[in-house]
Amino acid sequence: MGGITERSLGTRGLAALVAFGLFPRLLSAAPDIALQMSVDVAVPAAGQPVEFTVKAGNVGDAAAAGVVVNDKLPAELAIPAGRAAFTNVGTYDPITGVWSIGTLDPGTSATLVIPAIVVAPTQPPCIINIAETNHSLDTQRANNRALVAVRRTAADRCVDLKVTAFNTSGYECGSSMRLSYAVSVSNAGPDGASNVFVDLSQTPVIAPNLRFTGTNCSGTRCVFGTLASGASSSLEVTSDSFSNNRDRSVTLLFAASSSDTDYSTTNNQFTIERPLPALQKCIGVDEGWGDVISASGFRCFIATAAYGSPLEPHVVALREFRDRYLQRSAAGRAFIRYYYRYSPPVAAVIAEHEWLRFLVRMLLTPLVLAIAFPLRAAVLLAVVLALIGRRIAATNARA
Repeated sequence: MGGITERSLGTRGLAALVAFGLFPRLLSAAPDIALQMSVDVAVPAAGQPVEFTVKAGNVGDAAAAGVVVNDKLPAELAIPAGRAAFTNVGTYDPITGVWSIGTLDPGTSATLVIPAIVVAPTQPPCIINIAETNHSLDTQRANNRALVAVRRTAADRCVDLKVTAFNTSGYECGSSMRLSYAVSVSNAGPDGASNVFVDLSQTPVIAPNLRFTGTNCSGTRCVFGTLASGASSSLEVTSDSFSNNRDRSVTLLFAASSSDTDYSTTNNQFTIERPLPALQKCIGVDEGWGDVISASGFRCFIATAAYGSPLEPHVVALREFRDRYLQRSAAGRAFIRYYYRYSPPVAAVIAEHEWLRFLVRMLLTPLVLAIAFPLRAAVLLAVVLALIGRRIAATNARA
């Protein structure tokens, strides 16, 4: 049985193969730098040195040049006198914490060992050592960070709660509006967080009955039993409809807390200063439409229905494309207006059927990949057009 050839496949078949087979695979070829870290003694005695081992591996399918990992010891730790860090690849600067690795081919890795000792006069419950990398071609950022804790006692738990929120409400013609937000609470610490709760408040109080919705939520507070290390939870916030016939603004505060030691409290609160424009008439395409978009943060309804969450990376990529490109032209703003007027009922149908969600995800994949990898998309498109051109030329030659 012969293999697939350009003649047997045909122009349409060849284009389909590239679009639905080679396109996603070739376009997504990229390095993926994954970091891991461990410590040999998690609860050291007074004056006892420890060793941090950091491993950087390329688990992607393309080589990564100029790989750099940052791992500067926290102020509570220092390299003991007479000892030095060791790495089997590249160089490490203990002053800056920069580990310059160089090139990592797919399937290869490098190791860094840093000796340390507690130098804080009074040891805190948690001392966190963090390693991070940020390669320009690495789009899989979930594994670009690794950390471990040195604890004062075995009973100490170390967590790092983070709360973020973005607006999902839209405005209609008239003077009535409703606020709604998508909220994400995550734990980036090495231990699971217990007795986690999230509160919200507004100043001044404008939106009536502004509240969390969902299980374990009551009014302006949501309570979680635990939030595991690396886990996140999504919440929804909404209000009742209210009249708004004048320009004003409201400040919303989201705050997360836990009964465990949070070693980084700077990200426990998230503040949004929300403008509330007076909307008493329909807004034309070129009549302040960009201000309404930026103020309201319209949701990508169909993409959210397909992927299941407004915080899903594919949805975020599409939303960024809308903000960076579509809303900067009259045609783009017209498309946005049309989309957000007619897409919500379509999205509702998609959300109710898994097969429709799968189909929409398949249709959106080439677009999302093209947005994430524009240069490779252009090259691949040129290849497709060249193949089609060859096929047309061969057909004309035989005619």
